[in-house]
Amino acid sequence: MVSATKNVNYVASGVLLPLPLAGDVALELCNTYAGWGESAGRDYLVGYEHLVTWARERGLVDARAAAELTALAQRDPRGADRALDRAKRLRAAFYAVATGTADDDAQAVVAREVERAAATARVEWHADGARFALPVELELPVLAVAQEIGRFITQPSRVGRCPGHGCGWLFTGGRGRRRWCSMAVCGNRAKVRRHAERNPRKKPSDPAKEVLR
Repeated sequence: MVSATKNVNYVASGVLLPLPLAGDVALELCNTYAGWGESAGRDYLVGYEHLVTWARERGLVDARAAAELTALAQRDPRGADRALDRAKRLRAAFYAVATGTADDDAQAVVAREVERAAATARVEWHADGARFALPVELELPVLAVAQEIGRFITQPSRVGRCPGHGCGWLFTGGRGRRRWCSMAVCGNRAKVRRHAERNPRKKPSDPAKEVLR
């Protein structure tokens, strides 16, 4: 199980990415940011190349498409920045939807991207049958994850939110036995803090410094 790891990130193609701990690729988009609801956090989608690598790692685009997107971004950096901004707006809006805190604006952002993905998809025929495909354009990572979000919101499941400092990551199966995104990381940090608070000789760590590394 990935959740047993003592780390919450890894390096792929020279890019630091969060480990897939959510149990659903739609929620994994939300987990590209750590520190939800706090004054400071960590954004793993630093640039468009991070978005492409993340999408490739999560199986939303294949290696060939990822290479084409990288080349397109080099020719049109402004277009790449716009696609990245859309991904981040969708991330924030879907986080609100998934946690039950969305207002009309957040719902509208999610609906707009999901509907755009549905309208853009085309049917491709293959030897083993047909499947939906999206054009290899700069917005592909946004549309691909929007498809998954569309599936998620129309087939809702329970969502848990990690209460760890500097976290707020989401995962499926909330309100069950699972409380933390990773017991080995956030759960262990909480145990250490509780122990330190019971021990007057040891000062508890500063929650502001416990942003996911």
